[in-house]
Amino acid sequence: MDDAGSDSEEWGDSPADEDSDAWGDRAGDGSADPGSEPVDVPGAADVSDEPDATATEEVAQDDGTPDETAHADADGSETDPAEEATVPDRYVQVDAFDMPEVAAADAGPGVIAVATADGRIDLITSGDRRRVTRRDGVIDVAVADRVYALTDTELEAFSHAGSRVWGVDVTDGRSVDADPEDDRVYVRTGDGEFVVLEGRTGIEAGRFDQPNAEVAESPAVAAADGRLAVASWSFLTVLDSSGDLLDEQTLSGAVTDVGLLPGRAVVSLKDGQLVGYEGDERLWGVDGDVSWLADAGIAALAARVAGSDYAVDTDGDRRPLDGVSGTPIAATPALDLVCTVGSGTATVYAAVGQGDESVGVRIESESVRPADPTVVLALTNEGDRAVEVDATVESEGAEVASSTVSATIDADATQRRRVSLQNLSAEEVTVAATAGEASVERTLEVQEETTALRVDAVLDGVENGVLSAAIEVENEGESSVTGVTVGERTVGTLDPGEAERVPFEQDLPSGAVAVRADGVDPLEAGTAVPTTPTAIDLEAESDGFLSVTLRNETPVAVDDEVTVEGVPDEDGSFSMPVSIPANGAYRLALPVASPGERSVTVETSGGRVSERLSLARCSLLGEPATGGDAGRTGAGGDGRGATRSRGRSSTGSRPVAGGDEAVPVSMDRQFPSEPPRRGVVFEERLVVSNESAEPVEFELRTDDGAYAQRLKVRGSGQAVGTRYHVPLESTLSLPRVELEHEGGVASLPETDLSVDDGGLVATITWRRDDARDGGELSLSLESDEGTWEVEDAVVGGERSAPIDARVGPDSPAQVTVTTPYTLRDEVGKAFVRARRVDSRAAEGDVQQINTLVVHESVTDGDDDRVDDLSVEVESDSRVERGFGSVFLSITNDGSRPVAGVSVDADGSHVEKAMYADGDDGETIAPGSSLRYLVDLEGVEAGEEVVVDAEVTAGEAATHATVSAVADEDGAVESGDWTLDVETDESGGPSRLSTQYE
Repeated sequence: MDDAGSDSEEWGDSPADEDSDAWGDRAGDGSADPGSEPVDVPGAADVSDEPDATATEEVAQDDGTPDETAHADADGSETDPAEEATVPDRYVQVDAFDMPEVAAADAGPGVIAVATADGRIDLITSGDRRRVTRRDGVIDVAVADRVYALTDTELEAFSHAGSRVWGVDVTDGRSVDADPEDDRVYVRTGDGEFVVLEGRTGIEAGRFDQPNAEVAESPAVAAADGRLAVASWSFLTVLDSSGDLLDEQTLSGAVTDVGLLPGRAVVSLKDGQLVGYEGDERLWGVDGDVSWLADAGIAALAARVAGSDYAVDTDGDRRPLDGVSGTPIAATPALDLVCTVGSGTATVYAAVGQGDESVGVRIESESVRPADPTVVLALTNEGDRAVEVDATVESEGAEVASSTVSATIDADATQRRRVSLQNLSAEEVTVAATAGEASVERTLEVQEETTALRVDAVLDGVENGVLSAAIEVENEGESSVTGVTVGERTVGTLDPGEAERVPFEQDLPSGAVAVRADGVDPLEAGTAVPTTPTAIDLEAESDGFLSVTLRNETPVAVDDEVTVEGVPDEDGSFSMPVSIPANGAYRLALPVASPGERSVTVETSGGRVSERLSLARCSLLGEPATGGDAGRTGAGGDGRGATRSRGRSSTGSRPVAGGDEAVPVSMDRQFPSEPPRRGVVFEERLVVSNESAEPVEFELRTDDGAYAQRLKVRGSGQAVGTRYHVPLESTLSLPRVELEHEGGVASLPETDLSVDDGGLVATITWRRDDARDGGELSLSLESDEGTWEVEDAVVGGERSAPIDARVGPDSPAQVTVTTPYTLRDEVGKAFVRARRVDSRAAEGDVQQINTLVVHESVTDGDDDRVDDLSVEVESDSRVERGFGSVFLSITNDGSRPVAGVSVDADGSHVEKAMYADGDDGETIAPGSSLRYLVDLEGVEAGEEVVVDAEVTAGEAATHATVSAVADEDGAVESGDWTLDVETDESGGPSRLSTQYE
């Protein structure tokens, strides 16, 4: 988009800097309007009487204050913005991007907010677009100095940078509208009511009935200039922010939409008319097929009329939005920004001004290279509207290939243009550039070639025959390298010391990736992985099982699909996903249900390899009296060698009793041959075999509640469930599994497995990060063996932010990092990349430790735990003449908020206890404290005063005992108290497990 937007450094979906005010969040002192009184809102969060308190647990760090309606001129007089506003003459496209189905959109001064059906909420300006948050089930969205997202349970306010400012509970909210002029947000409810909130704080400012609520379920609503317009059926009502009636009008037809102009209300009717009203007087009408109307405008309202986009002013005159194409979803009140959608694409248009005087120019290059004699020219638009500019370039000591450079630049944006030089004739080159009234001149040194690129390939994994990898390119030279490309991907310029990682995928077999740059010989990054990364070994065992071993001889993990034909009988077949670690193996033990010579085929889909084996005899069927396979290894037995079944059903292949007939259904548990290692994921397979010719339907469940499902197995068929576990203690207990059919029950008992020590042990918890896309990973890192340097964690194929942690047997670590991935399930696969750095480590060898990641809802995260809370007795705690007080300070010393904190105290001398600062169920932010007051009375000389306090958070508790002995006057000085603290932390899980798949 070189012709229509700011440069790549300012463009795209990069995470927001929460402290930045570049999105219109003006710095404020955080004080509330002194004239407003807090109003209790049923369902809303309590609001403190502190002036900077918001409606929930957070106070915005980048608070904003609404603009005043009038602005002062240089002479001190006030000017109405509507008098200065004009309709732009022309628009240019400044952005285009994929847009899922739009759930809601709204525009405020200079910004457009869009909520999509997949939960994204994006903010668009003339120079950028940014993800504000992701929320499922967004009903409506509004934007002013904040972005307001309405779901079926809550209204949340976010800063333009993406920080959550406040949230209030909402019952049956239907729509939300925001008026930036008087800092008011209007929520329409299903009960026919408008709830009015202060946009800055979320405090309720009032509520009133929806006009004509009985005639329309979904009225058209618009808010602007301290007015609220509500159009229902054939009625138009205009109210002020308190709900008082300003104007009321009966329309000539059914309304479809409403918009507000200064002193005007404009409605579109079902017959296609656009009608303007001043008070109760109809001023004008425009005939046409009006399909969309903006909510608010200063000089004009944007409208879609007869398939074209227009600006309709206060007199009803239309002017085409020149350059805009598509169906609009929102337009800013000043019409400086319009967003349209069509065919899954959103297009953003900005109004173009003729303002060369607002353009600055600079030369960013410090030198030129003979192999690539180019100069980077930066053009900056310092105005408030996009401009078109032509810059002229001249040079001494070289020729300019093109003396004119053109650009369309958004408001407050910068575009860069490369100017090519020719015929360098000196050791220095002087370049001069002029754009409008701005000019610059710079002398550049002609450098010798000292460039050096380093190229490395980082292989991530193979899934179904597709390699995921990345190419790292680093400039190790002394000058910038331009024109860098990796395969088909353009990187651009790399300055000295700068590196770029380019992810890519290749179908197997993979090969070298070409890396090119200006003035540098072509390089290659090797990514060779063969077409068949897996090998298959088949062996028929004497006890009636087929042993299948899948070997991965590549340095990356392989995820594949394996299909087996001919097991358990000649016509049997099944498929299942497998994950084979790098340079490792995956083993299956498959029962063969019927004897006879036949061919068994095992093949992988992505690995594109298959093997066949001729079976002369393999039978799983045993005599009922022996329990089928009683001779096979049971729970706790030796599982080494070929894959064994541990914890097999006590009924073996005996029938399940029930109904009029016995149904031959049996179950088997299977694990890898090697004992599980602490902290390393392994696979459990649950095989249910139907040994009859008829299909069987049954209920399968585990007693830990993780799995309960109705299944059906065809005649002589099998159902296979796969479950992944990560043991965290020395013994792993797996739950009892029951199969019920027509009243009969077969079961596998609880199974205990001995767990070997691991190397690096990582327990990973994912939690949502409201400030950005994706979330946060909380990693608890331990080492059973060796010293490790941890690099990052990978969840859902996405790498986390870098981890800088060194972990040894005596030095665990707790780390929190961001991840771009959103964990949708309770448990998912993950791995940690780390180097072992002790004496037994292979130098530079990065290992992948496969594990699981759990959603914070599974383990309750650490927000409800008290291990980060410290308790202290404050210095003003004392007793005089038998009466006094103990002040307890509860401080969050951790890095994350601790939620649901409550305090209770008791003792023989306790008269009453209360919160001095805070409340029951408090959320304590990092570094913040809660104060608790215990009043004492009746203390006699020489008596021991004991206060037993309990601080709870979720299921965990801290017990604090404060004690002292009163002197002969019945007094205790502030320094005489002793404190004994004991913490009962909520126990961590003994294992992490997925459901059966």
